[in-house]
Parts: sequence; structure tokens; C-alpha cells
Amino acid sequence: MRNAEARVTLGVTAAREGDLEQALIMGERALQGDRQSVPSLIMTSRELAAEVKRRYSTEPSAQDYLAQLQALGREKPGFLPQ
Repeated sequence: MRNAEARVTLGVTAAREGDLEQALIMGERALQGDRQSVPSLIMTSRELAAEVKRRYSTEPSAQDYLAQLQALGREKPGFLPQ
């Protein structure tokens, strides 16, 4: 779980530095694999999602990532903002 959260943090840094590709790679890697605490991952992913949405909302790859995060959020209602 800590590894996934660290990847999200790296993704946020990449997004803020203008590297969408690296941001999405880190975000997607964080979502892969067995997750012990989906709510914790979603909460840490909010910051990355906000950066991606704010900076890159028109990019198809960003839209795909955000859709993937939303799908994960639907599995655990109440953990993503509406």
C-alpha cells in the first residue's frame, strides 16, 4: 500500500512538472495489483486526479485515467467526491 501511495505522489510531482505521460504511468501503476486499502488509495489519488483534471482535462489519456479512477471509486461509494 505504501508503494502505491508513493507512486501517486510521484505522479502528482510529474503532473505539476508538466509530464503527463509519467504522471499517468505512476497513477496507473498505483492502481494495479492487490490493494489492501482501496479507500486509502482513493484518498491519496484525489490529489493526482485533481492535477490531471485541472491541467490536462482535454487529453484522451488523462480522461482514460480519470475514468479508471472513477470506476474504482464506484466499487467503494463515498470515497470520491461527486
